Amino acid sequence: MANGKQDRQFFRLDIAIPVRYRFAKKVAEGKYKVSPPFKALGDNFSGNGAAIKVGKPLPEKTLIYLELYFPFRKEPVLATAEVIRKQEMMYKDKPVALIMVRYLVIEPAAQDQMTGFIISRGRAAGAGPGQG
Repeated sequence: MANGKQDRQFFRLDIAIPVRYRFAKKVAEGKYKVSPPFKALGDNFSGNGAAIKVGKPLPEKTLIYLELYFPFRKEPVLATAEVIRKQEMMYKDKPVALIMVRYLVIEPAAQDQMTGFIISRGRAAGAGPGQG
């Protein structure tokens, strides 16, 4: 942040969408164990990452596989991401964790479609880069 303003390259959009995720836990050098799928709620999205409400916090640098269920397509947007921050919070009177993730691998066409959706919704709401 510079001068109290967020310097982000991507439009952000606050939208609640269903998310399914799996996380990978390193068990040996070059070997990971993948969890079963968990349900979560997406909270905020950009073309580069997301904030997602999950039941339990995941450590920073945890790799996760995401299925993002946006309303603009029938099949989910699939992405591999890395947890970059986490924050504990209350949601509907229950403790949850808000994890912020950065996409590492995402299909370019799906990312373009998602970014277009976010920008069009953000413009309708009057948001710009670093807002929302």
